[in-house]
Amino acid sequence: MQILTPTHLNYYCTCKRKLWFFAHKITCEHDSELVKIGKFYHESIEKESIQIDNFKIDRLRDGKVFELKKRNTAPEAARFQVLYYLYLLKQKGIHTSGVIKYKENNRLDEVRLTPESEQELLTAIQATQHTTDLPAPPPAKRIRYCKNCSYNELCFS
Repeated sequence: MQILTPTHLNYYCTCKRKLWFFAHKITCEHDSELVKIGKFYHESIEKESIQIDNFKIDRLRDGKVFELKKRNTAPEAARFQVLYYLYLLKQKGIHTSGVIKYKENNRLDEVRLTPESEQELLTAIQATQHTTDLPAPPPAKRIRYCKNCSYNELCFS
C-alpha cells in the first residue's frame, strides 16, 4: 500500500491505467509538450507554492487552496484533487475551501469539502488505492483523454 497524493486522485478520475503506471513509477511525461506547458504555467507561481508532507499546493490566496490548471478538460479530476488537498489540510486542523483557476479562460471554480463531497472523496480514495494495488495495469481502452496523453504510445503501440 502506497501513500496517495492528490495527483493520484486526479489520474484516478481521468484514466485508471495512467494512475497505475504513475503509482508504479512508470512515467512517460518527460517528453510531453502539454506537461512542459503546465510546468511553465506553474513556474510563475512556484515561489508561492506550499509543501505539506508529500503534496504541494499551488498557492494559498485569501486563505483558500488555489489550484492552477491550463484548461477545463478534466474538471472532475481537478475537483477531486482539490478536495483531497482540503481533506489532508482538515486532518491537520485546517478548515478552508479551494478555488480552481483555468488559465485559458480565466474561469474560477469554487470547491468545498462538505460531508457529501468528503464521502465521495473517501470512496474515490479507496478505489484509487485498489487500482494502485493491482498486480498489473488495467486494460487499455480508448477514452477522450488518450489523444493528448503522454502514455498513449505505451497503451496503444
